[in-house]
Amino acid sequence: MIEEILKNELDQEQFDAVTKSEGKTLVIAGPGSGKTRVITYKIAYLISKGIKPSEIMLVTFTKAAAKEMLQRAKQVSKSKLEGLLGGTFHHICNLFLRKYGTVIGIKNNFTILDTEDSKDVMENARAQIIPKSEKKRMPTAKQLLAINSYMNNTLCSIREAISKFNPAFLEHEHIIEQILIKYQQEKSLQNSLDYDDLLINTLHILSTNKAIRLKESSRFKWILVDEFQDTNIVQFQIANLLSEVHGNLMVVGDDAQSIYSFRGARFENVLEFQKEAKVFKIQTNYRSSQEIVNLINELLPKKAIPKVLRATRKTGTKPFLVQVFDHYDEADFVANEILNYHNQGISLNDIAVLYRAHAHSLELQLELSKHGIPFKIFSGLRFTETAHVKDSLAFLKVTVNPSEKISWTRLLKLLSGIGKIKANRIAESIVKSQNPFKELENIKEKSEEFKTVRKIILESLEFENPGKRLEKFYLEFYRSYLERSYDDYRERQEDLERLIEMAGFYQNTENFLTDILISESYEISQVNEFETDKEKEKVTLTTVHQAKGLEWKVVFILSINPGDFPHIMSLRENNLDEEERLFYVAITRAKDYLYLIYSVGGSSRIFYGNDYIMRRGKNFIDDIPFHLVEHLEYGVGK
Repeated sequence: MIEEILKNELDQEQFDAVTKSEGKTLVIAGPGSGKTRVITYKIAYLISKGIKPSEIMLVTFTKAAAKEMLQRAKQVSKSKLEGLLGGTFHHICNLFLRKYGTVIGIKNNFTILDTEDSKDVMENARAQIIPKSEKKRMPTAKQLLAINSYMNNTLCSIREAISKFNPAFLEHEHIIEQILIKYQQEKSLQNSLDYDDLLINTLHILSTNKAIRLKESSRFKWILVDEFQDTNIVQFQIANLLSEVHGNLMVVGDDAQSIYSFRGARFENVLEFQKEAKVFKIQTNYRSSQEIVNLINELLPKKAIPKVLRATRKTGTKPFLVQVFDHYDEADFVANEILNYHNQGISLNDIAVLYRAHAHSLELQLELSKHGIPFKIFSGLRFTETAHVKDSLAFLKVTVNPSEKISWTRLLKLLSGIGKIKANRIAESIVKSQNPFKELENIKEKSEEFKTVRKIILESLEFENPGKRLEKFYLEFYRSYLERSYDDYRERQEDLERLIEMAGFYQNTENFLTDILISESYEISQVNEFETDKEKEKVTLTTVHQAKGLEWKVVFILSINPGDFPHIMSLRENNLDEEERLFYVAITRAKDYLYLIYSVGGSSRIFYGNDYIMRRGKNFIDDIPFHLVEHLEYGVGK
C-alpha cells in the first residue's frame, strides 16, 4: 500500500502535499524542509494511482537535479519511469521545437548556440552595424547579449532592458536595436537558436497555435515544477499553457528564497499562482539547530508568504552577532575563528564565508592567505586574477617601475585607437629610454584616451599614497571604461572602490604592490598543515547568490552594513525586497554555528557621494531580536 510507505518516509506536511494535491497546487517549501522528497514521492504516488510515466512532465532548473529526482523516484516507485519527460525548461523546449518549430519557420535540424557561439554571432552583427571608430564607445557583444536576454526573459521593451543594465547606453538605443535585429537575422540564416530562443519560440507556438497547445496539454496529465520561485514570466506561461487540458500543475518553491531577479526570475509568480492554487506548506526544518531556526523565523522577508519553521534538532548554540571595528578586524576575526574550529576537529570543508558582493571578500582573501588557510571561491576569480584588478595594478606598477614592459602593454591596449601592435611599439620605446616618463611625455599620439591616461600617470607621481594614485586613475578614466566594457561593471567598480580603500592605508605604492601580490601567492608557497591524504580541505568563500541550495556546519556572513548588505544599488533605488530575501537565504545555510558580522561605523567603502545612504539606509542588524543572539565585540576599542 503506497500510503503506508509514504507515512513511514514523510512527515505529515510532506505526506499531505503528496497525497492531497490535485489541480493547481502550490507547495511552499521552507529552507531545509525536504522539498525534493515531495516531488520524488509525488511521482511515485502518481505511478501507484495508474498515471503512466509518459503522462508526467518534471521541470527542474538543472540537469543534475532532474537526474537525482528521477533516480530516487525510480527506487521508490519500483518503476523504470520510461517515457517520463524530465529536465530543464530549455531541454523540454528544445524537444518541443524539434517537433513543432516548422510552423514558425524553424527547421527541425536547427543547432543550439552556446554562450561563446552566441557571443561570436553578436560580435559579427555588431561589426556590421557599428563603424570601427565607434566600437569602443558602444556596448560589447557580451553586454548586448545581456540586454537581449533580459528583454526576452522578462518580455520587457528594449528601453527597459537597457535601463536595467546600463542607462548610459540609452543614447545608443536605436543602434542597439539595429544590432539585435541583425543578430536575429544572422541566427536565422544559420538555422541556429540561442538558449533564450528555445523559450521564446515555444511560448510563441503554444500561445498562438491552439491545435498544438491542446495536443500537448492533453498529453500531460501532471506537470511538476521545481524551484518555482526562480521561474521567469516566459517559463510560468509555458507551464500554464501545457497544463491547460488536465489542469494538474504542481509547483514547489519558496518565494522567500527568490533571489535571481537580475536574470528575470519573479517571486511574484508564486504570489500570483497562490491566488488560484491549493496551497500546502512544509515547514519542518531538518538542517539547522533550534536556535538558528528561531532567528530564521524572525527574519522572514516582509512580503513573503507566512511560514513558521519547526526544528527537528533541539539543542545548539545561539547565532553570534559580532561587532568589529572595520573590514580588517572582520577578516582577522574570521580567520582566527576558522583556525579555532579546525583545531576542534571541524573540517574546513564544513566552513563557509558568505557575502553580498565579491568585493567584500578581498581583505579576507588576503588574511586567509597570510594564515595559510586554503580556500575556494564560488563567487569569481581570486582578487588579483580578475581583469579589472590586473589593469589597475598595471597602472600602479608603471608609476613605480616604468621599465616593466608587460604592464605598459596591458595599460596601452585599454585605450581607443591603440591596438596590440601599436601598444607593443609604444611600450618598447618607453622601457628602452633612459628617462621613461620623459619619453612618455614626448610621444606623439592622436588617441585622446592616450593623452588622458598619460596626463593621469604623470600627475599621479605627485602622490606617494597608492590610494590617491589609484583613485585618480579610476575617477578620470577607468570607471567609465568599465561601464563601456563589461555588463557587470557595477560589481567591478565596487571591487576597485574597495581596492582604493585598501591602498589608502599604505604610505607608498611599492609597499602596497609588494604586500598585495606576495600575500596572494603566500598560500601556494607555504607547506600546508591542512592537507590530508584524501583531499585538501578548503574553506568556501561565496556570494549569497552562489550559496543557494548549499549548507555548512559553520557560516560567517560578512559586512552586514547599509551599503554593503543591503547593497548600495538597492538602497539608491529603494528596492529592498530582494535584499531581504538574500539575507534570509544567507542565514538559512548554517547548520550548527552562524556568525553575523557588522562594522562599528557601517560600511567604510568610498561610495563617492553616497555617505548619507550608506549611514542612514536600511540596516538588517536592527531587525535582529537582542535575545536570540550572543553579542561579541572584536577590535572595537582600539
